[in-house]
Amino acid sequence: MLGDRGFFGPAQYEWWALYLVIGVLLVALVVAWFVFVSRFSRTRVPRPVVEAPRRPADLRLLQAKYAGLIDEVEAEHRAGRLGDRAVARRLSLLLRFFASEASGVDAQVMTLSDLRLARLPTVTGAVEGYYPPAFRASSETDAAEAVATAREVVRSWN
Repeated sequence: MLGDRGFFGPAQYEWWALYLVIGVLLVALVVAWFVFVSRFSRTRVPRPVVEAPRRPADLRLLQAKYAGLIDEVEAEHRAGRLGDRAVARRLSLLLRFFASEASGVDAQVMTLSDLRLARLPTVTGAVEGYYPPAFRASSETDAAEAVATAREVVRSWN
């Protein structure tokens, strides 16, 4: 067995250190990939809606401001520049901004289910009524009724 030359140690191969480094780097790359995937594909829990109730400086001025904006939407609809879908979308957005300014809740970025959780019943009801005409291709809607609903929400806010 002393004369057996069948096994050659790594020192006899040319570039053996390079192959060792490449192998270690490949293993490190695979481990890094698993860490990356597990870190960035994790399900994130949304932050709870935190209400910070506050009253505006002057509710009457705020109501007058949004009543004027609702009047502008109605005037644009009567002039033919806005369709029923656009009226529903604009009024929904106006009511969300009004609720945000009047209550301090970030209603302008909330979904309908978030609005329900935020306990804004008048705004939620109106926005819920605006969803079918705003999101369906064809929907029977009355723009005058939508405007009247928006006016009532702004007027009855306390």
